[in-house]
Amino acid sequence: MRKSKSFKWMRSIYIMGAFIVVLSLTGCWSADEINNLAVVNLMAIDENEAGEVEVTTVIVKPHTLFAETAISGEGKGQFLIETATGKTVFEAMGNLSTAISETPYFGHVDAIVFGERAARERMLSSLDYFKRQSDFRPNVLLLVTKGSASDVVKSPPQLNATLGLEITNSALLSKFAPVGMVEDISQFREALSSNTIDATTGVISPAKQQGIDVQEDEKKTKSQRSDNKGENQQDIPKVLSLNGTAVFKNGHLRGFLDEPDTRGLLWIKGELQHEIVSLKCGGKNKGTVSLNITGSKSQMSPQLSGRKPKMNVNIQVDADIGQVTCSDIKMTTRQIDRLNQQLEYLVKQEAFSVLRKAKNQWQTDIFGFGKAFSRKSPDKWDQLAPNWRNGLLKEMEIDVNVSANITRFGVFKNPSKANESR
Repeated sequence: MRKSKSFKWMRSIYIMGAFIVVLSLTGCWSADEINNLAVVNLMAIDENEAGEVEVTTVIVKPHTLFAETAISGEGKGQFLIETATGKTVFEAMGNLSTAISETPYFGHVDAIVFGERAARERMLSSLDYFKRQSDFRPNVLLLVTKGSASDVVKSPPQLNATLGLEITNSALLSKFAPVGMVEDISQFREALSSNTIDATTGVISPAKQQGIDVQEDEKKTKSQRSDNKGENQQDIPKVLSLNGTAVFKNGHLRGFLDEPDTRGLLWIKGELQHEIVSLKCGGKNKGTVSLNITGSKSQMSPQLSGRKPKMNVNIQVDADIGQVTCSDIKMTTRQIDRLNQQLEYLVKQEAFSVLRKAKNQWQTDIFGFGKAFSRKSPDKWDQLAPNWRNGLLKEMEIDVNVSANITRFGVFKNPSKANESR
């Protein structure tokens, strides 16, 4: 009988304990309800004339984002664009919080765009803020623009629900987009803190600057703008383009690479693919042979003679023929060999062009040469590292060897001609 009572008493204790545990799991004390959040999709960091930080946020209006008005472009606007200033990004964000009724939420930020002035002076301090905030995902894209970043993020999305998603798709999914070097925050921060390689990321700019003219419905464009009144709509680009590379040294923006130099950088790193290049037909023929670069590989072989470093770079390029506008050309084995030689010459030209600018002029190691030395001989690299960006990199001799291989020419071997069947 005593055993039965003891058993019942112990069972009661277990049930009460389980009941208390279940009650403690029914909610979270630090939870934020979604209707109390201002979901930020895109951010811009600028520095104004007074030397203050300007932070511009694009906040999604959830009730309009997936409605018919978001697809058709009708309605008053799907986004709220707010700008706040402060001595730091943290202070600016604090000031921003006082101007909106909900709590800013950064878990859905797709990209952060830095204006040129902020990228030169405030990149390190701004990254410290993003690193400390738990809301920001490590794969948020980081870009630089040559003008005002706030103007860039005010552009209306063209094919996606948000501009952040549109930028992400352009950077990661576009097959034949111009070459770019877009990095996310974690990749950029890792390169920025490394002593074996310097950081780079992609440049975003108005498509009109790249010679891309897009015709669109002006009524739709105006409805997709910010609700802010009095804003100069002429300063806001309608369509954006990813083109070129921003180069950093010691945490500061050092300069920009245009498309050929960016391509040269990717040749050296062996990372170029899905890029279109054009070769001249030669002779009196003014046509071109357009190639699709299907892939590239690079092998770096570091050497050290005394204290003077040397680097051998072997580049392998594979390509297909996409279009031929030459009036009289036959795709014989000899002709393919000539095109391979032209492609090899082009690759060397672009590789040495970016080497002269980044290695000799800026003394930045955006190629990973230091990483190659570090992997081969860590002890010797420890001796080279202190003076790597102060003379050694500039003095390093580089030998570039290129092997091109055009493997396919499409369905038809020779170019199209009029009256071919006669």
